[in-house]
Amino acid sequence: MAALGLPLVGAVVDELSGPGMGLAFAVCAVLGTGLSAGLSTRRGWWWVVAASPLVVLGVTAAAELAANGDTYRGKALATGSAKWVVHGFPVMAQAAVAALLVIVARVALDRRRRHG
Repeated sequence: MAALGLPLVGAVVDELSGPGMGLAFAVCAVLGTGLSAGLSTRRGWWWVVAASPLVVLGVTAAAELAANGDTYRGKALATGSAKWVVHGFPVMAQAAVAALLVIVARVALDRRRRHG
């Protein structure tokens, strides 16, 4: 829920406050991914890291289409999709890094508990 819910909240805030995805979406996507990594099991870590770029792209596309659906007709949809990938890439990378940092911290804490 955190992995999808927080980015959706950020996307809605950004769409209501101005055109396109902005800071609220980026922060919520990173926090949602990090929280999901913190709440998931070891088996779920792979899915959190692998799904984070897809969640960012999917939420971006859904928000843009919902807010500006008439803009993305025909060739404009292909152009818009390319723009979403390019502009979303930094958020995708930041979300994946957040998940990896949380996973590394959890592994380190587990090792410390076992040995300490």
